[in-house]
Parts: sequence; structure tokens; C-alpha cells
Amino acid sequence: MTTTTTTTTTMTTFLKLIRWPNLIIIVLSMSFMLVFIIKPGLDIKVFSDGLTFAEFALLVVSTLLIAIGGYIINDVSDINTDSINKPGKNIIGKMVSVEFAYRLYWITTCTGIITGALLSYLINQINFSLIFVFSAGLLWFYSQKYKCQPLVGNIVISFLSSLSFALVWLFEFYALSNNAAVFVNVQSDFPLINRLLIIYMGFAFMVSLLREVIKDIEDYKGDNRFGCLTFTVKYGISASKLIALIVAYISLFSSGLIQYYFFNANFNLLFSAFFLIDLLLIVIIGLLHKASSKPNYTRLSLMIKILMLVGILSMILFYFEI
Repeated sequence: MTTTTTTTTTMTTFLKLIRWPNLIIIVLSMSFMLVFIIKPGLDIKVFSDGLTFAEFALLVVSTLLIAIGGYIINDVSDINTDSINKPGKNIIGKMVSVEFAYRLYWITTCTGIITGALLSYLINQINFSLIFVFSAGLLWFYSQKYKCQPLVGNIVISFLSSLSFALVWLFEFYALSNNAAVFVNVQSDFPLINRLLIIYMGFAFMVSLLREVIKDIEDYKGDNRFGCLTFTVKYGISASKLIALIVAYISLFSSGLIQYYFFNANFNLLFSAFFLIDLLLIVIIGLLHKASSKPNYTRLSLMIKILMLVGILSMILFYFEI
């Protein structure tokens, strides 16, 4: 009984450490982009032309491992601030030693880069290995430097959040280019895929940026205590709230433009689905205007996660538009 309890506790701790809900969102984002956007948009079969199942699995695993490494090194850097921002919830330093966390960081990050390099080699684009090195490097510098620079860290994380969509199309494109007959046949559909990619990358970037700014407000107390000069610490909660509102309003306006495009393109299901995104953004803006305490901002963070999930799920509808 004790052994079973210990195993369960260890597994729970590990899942919390690697942010398993975030990993699920990454897997869904990449899988849905391939299965529900790219493949039907090009009218080709999944894993038949372009990336094989094994190659796509390598891309997802590489992305996940580098993301896990980023979460771990970020938690190591946040030991002090988390003791105030998340009292009693610290994993590293209590349930997991710093030394073990560092080892796990290097194992996951290096394995992720090697996996990405293998995939790049398989599609005859070995230079794409640099993408994975670059992503891992950005996550390292974020944890060590960028996160405590006003808005810089927020933008870096938002960019990396949107990058997973682009990676799928980039590797699929060059995998297709290795089959000249198929590549020429689907070339006329590339502009449609590019437009949808921009839509979902932009959506992911803006929603992630909104959540990052709100997260800084949540973490103000600990960041201020230990001298982490986020935008909130340097300019105050009111200024950060204003930035969050600007991002939210821009997101709502952008959602309207996206709906206008869907309407003109006769993508009626997607046009209708974005009304739910509009509604969620309006609710978030309303809550943001009224927010005045940490629990308020914590609830907003949850709402933004729901918004991100709804946006990802909307990709399924494109399959039925074609």
C-alpha cells in the first residue's frame, strides 16, 4: 500500500513538474493543424503524402521535450519567487532536488534537439536542426534573463507558443517537396494554408501574450520581492492591466476580421464558431475591467486557457468546410 502511494505521489509530482495540461494543448495544436487544416486543405491523405506518422511523431516529441526542458529550467529559476507567489506548491527544492531538476532539464532538452535533428535529416533539411537549438536557447535565456525584462519575456513565450503551428506546416511543406508530382499538384492550395496558418499563429500569439501579462500581475508580489523587473514590477499593476486590456481589445477586433474572412470564403462553420471566441473575449474584457485582486487574475488565467482550447478545437470545423 505504501509503495503504491509513493508511486502515485511521484507520478503526480512529475506530471505537475512537466505541466501536462500545457503538453496536451501542444499535441492538440500540432495534430489538429496537420489533420484538420493542412491535409484537407491540400486534399491529401494523412501520413500518405508529406510527413509519415513516424516523422510527425518525431516532430511532436521533439517539441514536447524542449517545452518540458523549458518548464523545468523556469521552475528552477523561480524557486524564490514561487515561494511567495505559490506558497506550499513549490516542487523543485521540496519534492524534487535542484540537482535532479538540472539533470532532467539537460536530458529532455538535448534529447529534444537530437530528435529534431533526426527529423530534419529525414526530410533532407538538416539545417532545420537550428530551429530546435534556437527554441531551446530562447527558453534558457527566458528563464535566466528575458522573463525579468519588461514585456520581452512575455513576447518570447508568446512567440514560442505560436511556433508549434508553423513547425507543422514548415516540415510538411519540405516533406512534400521531396515528392515532385504531389508537390506540383497541391501547390495551388498553398495560399489557403498560409492564410489559415497566419490566423491560428496570430490567435495563439495574442492569447498567450494576454495570459503572460496577466500572469505577471498574479506574480507581482514575489517578482517585486526578489527584484524581477517585469512590466508589472517596473510600471505598476494599473499599467499592466491597461496593456492586458489593449491586447484583449486587439484580439477581439482581430477575431472580427477573421470572421469577415471566413464569411467571404464561405467557411460558415468557422464563421459561427468564432462567435464563441468573441463571447469569451468579451467576458474576459469585462472581468479584466473589474479585476482588483490576485484571485480575480487567477480566474482570468483560467478563462484564457479555455479561450485557447476553443480556438484550437475550432480547427476541426475546417475539415467539414472543404
